[in-house]
Amino acid sequence: MNIVKAHLILLSFMLIPLPHSYAETTIANDVVVAEVMEEVVEEESTVEMLSELVDDVVTEIEDIVEVEPLKTKTRKVEVIADEEFSDFMYRYPGLVEKLRTERLASRNPYVLLPHKPNYFMPLTHQTKTNQEEQENFYNAVRVENGEAQQKPGFDHTEFVFQLSVKYIVADNILGKFSTLSVAYTNKSYWQAYNDSVSAIFRETNHEPEIILGFKAFQDWADFWTLSFNHQSNGQVGSLSRSWNRIILGATKVWPNKLLYVRAWYRIPEESKSDKMDSIGDDNPDIHKHLGYGDIFYLRKSGDHSISATIRNNLDINNNVGSIELDWTYPLPGNVKGFIQYFNGYGESLIDYDQYQERIGIGIKITDWL
Repeated sequence: MNIVKAHLILLSFMLIPLPHSYAETTIANDVVVAEVMEEVVEEESTVEMLSELVDDVVTEIEDIVEVEPLKTKTRKVEVIADEEFSDFMYRYPGLVEKLRTERLASRNPYVLLPHKPNYFMPLTHQTKTNQEEQENFYNAVRVENGEAQQKPGFDHTEFVFQLSVKYIVADNILGKFSTLSVAYTNKSYWQAYNDSVSAIFRETNHEPEIILGFKAFQDWADFWTLSFNHQSNGQVGSLSRSWNRIILGATKVWPNKLLYVRAWYRIPEESKSDKMDSIGDDNPDIHKHLGYGDIFYLRKSGDHSISATIRNNLDINNNVGSIELDWTYPLPGNVKGFIQYFNGYGESLIDYDQYQERIGIGIKITDWL
C-alpha cells in the first residue's frame, strides 16, 4: 500500500501549479517575496489536503483487498447407493466416483460434463505437412482475385488441442444407468508459431453426436453405447470433409484396465460430379483409410496410465490403419501431463488419406477416467 500512496502523492505534485520562476523577478522586493511565500503556503496546504485524500483512498483499497471469504453452508446430497453398482464397476478405481459425479451434475442445468479427454498440446511435431491440396485450393482463389500465387508455408510444429463436452438429456430410460446424451468434440490444429501464414488454424474437426448408453448382454460387455455421429471440418470446395455414422460401442472393465471396441456403419451420400460442388460426398473413399471401427485400450498404474487406439481398414490388398499411444502422468494440481504419439492415416479429416506421424507433449484438463 505504500507504493500506491507514493504514486498518488507524486501525481498530486504533478497536478499542482509550480511557483513563479524567480528569473521573472529580476528586482527582489518585499512585495514579490510576500507573493511567493503566500503561494508556497497555499501549495503546502493543498499538498496536505491531497495527502489526506490519498490516505483515505489507501484505506479504502485496503478494505477492498482484505475481503473476508464467502460463507458456506452444508447441504444434503444424495448419491447412488453402493448396492446399485455391479461388481465390475468396482474393478476400476474412480469409475464409481465418476458415475456418481455425472449423475449429480446432470441435475444441474449450469454444468456441462467432459466427454472425451480435454487437452492442450502446445508443442507437437509432424513429419509431413501435406499442404499440396490446401496450396492448390488457396492459389485457385488467389488467381480468381487477381493475386499472385504463393505457398501457404505450413510449419511442422503446431499447437493441437481438443475440447469435448456432453449433456445428459435423460437417464434410466432403458433401465438403470442408461442415459441419453448429446455431445460435441472440437479438435484443432493451430499454426500458432507460423508468422508467414498469420498463425492460422490449419484444420479444425467438429464432431457432434447423440449417444444412447445402456447395459445389455453383460456376458459380452459391461456397458454399451449406440450413437449417431457427424464429423466434418467446416471447409468448402475441395477442402471439405464430412461423414455421418451409426456407431455401436462395447466396454469391458477389469481391475486397472479398460477395453472399448467400436464398430460403425457409414450412412451413404450421393456422389459428386465436381469436387467444388457444395452438395454430395466430400470423401467417398474415407472408409478405405479409416476402416469400420477401432479398438481403445487403457491401463492404469497408480497415477500413471498408458492407452492405445488402433484402427485398420481390414483390406488385405491395400492394408492401412493407424495407432495412437498416450502416456499420462501426474502434475501438481488437478491437471495431468501427457505425451502422445500418432502413426498412420486419419489423424485429422483433411489428412484422412495421407500418412502422418506426430509426437506431442501437453496437459490434460480431463481424462477418460
